[in-house]
Amino acid sequence: MTTISSNMPIHTRVPLAAAIALEVDRLVIQHGHQKKLPSTFLQSFRVKERLGDLAADLLPDTEPSIDATCTKILTEAELSAVKLANDALLLFSRLAYLVDHGNPGLRSMMLQLWDAGVWKWMIFLYNSGLELNDTITNEGRPLPLTRQIITVGIVDALVGCADSVSLGKRLILVPDIVSLIGRLWVEDLEIPGRSNMVHKELTFTMYHIMNDDTTGSILSTLVDAVDGGANKIMQVATNYFRRLLSSAPVDASSINSEVSFIHFLAKNSMLRDAIHEADTLSVTLLTINTFTAQNQGSETVESCISLILLPHLLSGTTVKPLIQAINNGLMRSLYDARVAFKDDEDCCEAVADVIIHVVGPSLIFRSVLHAVERSENKTHFLASYRSGGSEFHEWETLKEVYQNVIMWRNELDDAVRPCGRKAVSTLILCPATNCVQVSVECPTNDHDT
Repeated sequence: MTTISSNMPIHTRVPLAAAIALEVDRLVIQHGHQKKLPSTFLQSFRVKERLGDLAADLLPDTEPSIDATCTKILTEAELSAVKLANDALLLFSRLAYLVDHGNPGLRSMMLQLWDAGVWKWMIFLYNSGLELNDTITNEGRPLPLTRQIITVGIVDALVGCADSVSLGKRLILVPDIVSLIGRLWVEDLEIPGRSNMVHKELTFTMYHIMNDDTTGSILSTLVDAVDGGANKIMQVATNYFRRLLSSAPVDASSINSEVSFIHFLAKNSMLRDAIHEADTLSVTLLTINTFTAQNQGSETVESCISLILLPHLLSGTTVKPLIQAINNGLMRSLYDARVAFKDDEDCCEAVADVIIHVVGPSLIFRSVLHAVERSENKTHFLASYRSGGSEFHEWETLKEVYQNVIMWRNELDDAVRPCGRKAVSTLILCPATNCVQVSVECPTNDHDT
């Protein structure tokens, strides 16, 4: 890798952190986004001295904790130190992206800074620094630090560290920093001019740190750090999924990324169960319908089916998620997607997998069969298939299975005896009793199923 040549001036005074950060940006852009600084840069701009503003011994609270707010009254010197540290953190975040790109001096300096207490400043600025503005204003000494400015600095630094192999390994060893990532991601503070910045950037960070985790402790720390735990994390991801779908125009690339992230989260058993509480399947169906109606985005539709519907329609302890999805129009959505994207082999295979491996076998459950019957009566998906003259093998298979199960059910209903309870609505089969035919109260009152 070539080194950027530059005649760097030797500064007699330590430049401001913002000035150094601007020079870093200028050099990277000027040289085609090459992530290697000139060998003389660190010395010429006295970078190490400037980043000394992040030294742990300058912290107003020497042992900051994610769960312990600093309540002390800050002196003028401490207030000045906070401002300098926040500026230095922005510089640190710029340099973090360059750590793994061929400058041993930069890498060594950044790792030393992290170990010496940069992460403590992140905790302090988040957990205590958010209240600094109110405290200082009350004293008549306003500090130009808003919650948005503090959050941007912390998020940029976290993303930069996660992007670096060496800094990322350090980051995941600090539980408070992992907790900080989770809390900022859930809070999803809106930054003016940078829409959805916190969620998008920290989603990237969570991908990285969870991929680097071999024990599962990272996800446990994230879940424990958030009020509401796993359900809250999946709800936040689903809400963002819904928000992307309601934006105009709909960004297929962003939706694909969020679908992949939800799939990634749901590999964990805690979050897999939470996917049903968050109503993620309903948002997925809306997404399929939206792109199908536009007759575009077959890749997004395939991802929704393969990564969310196929693994999770039956991932709970009951068939209720599948029944709810059918009641919400699953069958018609799949059929319309099959017609709209009939030339996309991957999308067609995804639809076939749900029909053949999920819906078809589940028709043995009378509750699922009833849901499919209601859906057919309401949306006529099988009638559309028959009248359309289409050669969709999975729908032909489903039609045959559906008709056979209907026939078996009717034959069984004609041969059974009542259980003796008063039937108030449709009679159903109860596998948990000796009764062949029972009233709806039997399973409702006596059995979980």
